[in-house]
Amino acid sequence: MKDSETTVQPLPEATGAFQYQELIESRLGQPIAVELNDAESQRLAASPGAKLAAARNALGLSVEQVSAQLKMAPRQINALEKDDYALLPEAAIIRGFIRAYAKLLKLDSAAIIDLFTDDFNKKKLAGDLGRGKNRHSIAQTSNTHSNAPSYTLALLLCLAAAAALAYFNLLH
Repeated sequence: MKDSETTVQPLPEATGAFQYQELIESRLGQPIAVELNDAESQRLAASPGAKLAAARNALGLSVEQVSAQLKMAPRQINALEKDDYALLPEAAIIRGFIRAYAKLLKLDSAAIIDLFTDDFNKKKLAGDLGRGKNRHSIAQTSNTHSNAPSYTLALLLCLAAAAALAYFNLLH
């Protein structure tokens, strides 16, 4: 055989992951990782951030335009769209961000918040949020009386001090 017959032609330049996949599939003659692509597309379809990003793109808005309208930092918009809750404040605040973002995009905010709640709790159980700022579950963030025992103790101490002061004044 001649060298020219055994030489492999260089691959055309590809700029994106999808183009690389097409090149590999054309060389193999069959699709690759179909299950992975289906699973990834299902995950993204159920992702609150993906829904927000898709709606933003459908309206032709940039991250900067959305961040200016919502008065949020672009990094917060990106974190919401990537479902990266560790980069955001507490869960209650994230729900407010999602509500405002969905309203801007004219989406059903309740449905997206439900998706967020499920996703947040799954990530919390998996430990993905344990090292970030979010150390509370959604149930804990909605509990406004979690510090009640410490307030009660402080109140009792103040009352005891006032009683002691009144008793001291009576003696003198």
